[in-house]
Amino acid sequence: METYNQYGQRIGQEFSEWTKRAMPEKVALTGQYCNVVPLAVDHAEDLFPEWQSIDDDRDWTYLEDVRPKDMTACYSYLRNLSTHKERIYYAVQDKADQQIKGIFYVGKFDPENGSFDIGGVNWTPLMKRTRMSTESLYLVLAYFFDQLKYRRCEWRTSSYNTEAIKSAERIGFVKEGVLRDKRIRKGHLTDISVFSITLREWPAISSMITGWLRTDNFDDRSRQLHKLASFRRY
Repeated sequence: METYNQYGQRIGQEFSEWTKRAMPEKVALTGQYCNVVPLAVDHAEDLFPEWQSIDDDRDWTYLEDVRPKDMTACYSYLRNLSTHKERIYYAVQDKADQQIKGIFYVGKFDPENGSFDIGGVNWTPLMKRTRMSTESLYLVLAYFFDQLKYRRCEWRTSSYNTEAIKSAERIGFVKEGVLRDKRIRKGHLTDISVFSITLREWPAISSMITGWLRTDNFDDRSRQLHKLASFRRY
């Protein structure tokens, strides 16, 4: 429904009962297949070998950071991330073997307006294209939307990062536009694509993801029987 003020000017939906939301805490989140836990320095013991299992740096092209060259550098890298003042970095722990298999962050917290963002998604080869990659992001989204009652999540990524764009759109993020020449990253100009999920969209997205994550949607080799999109009802 369109809303207008006394001057005949179109304005947004009335939201007068909105109250400031709480800041997030460094909580551990438990899922069916993975746990999302605050990043710790000793997670380097699991992450470094997997990051080094690839012969080149292609998985780091679109990240802010560079791949640590040795274990000492990895400890230092994770120490800096885990003590970041404006972001909460999370590690994804596989419940099957307790191994840490990926990291990402949540940040840009705006409790006045109920918004936050997700970024820095860095899955190891052991985590890519597994249920954990979907469930880990779902757990954080559910924490903010269902528990803290935030109303908007953003995901910004390089417009050239096709894998991240596919991942964002797959789980329900809607593209809002492109910020042209927004950043200079690793010596190159970068357009940034902006995606979002809003509170109004979240119930349908949550239902889609939880339906896909059901154990009866996977065979005994953890292969999906039905794609995530088949659970979409919006």
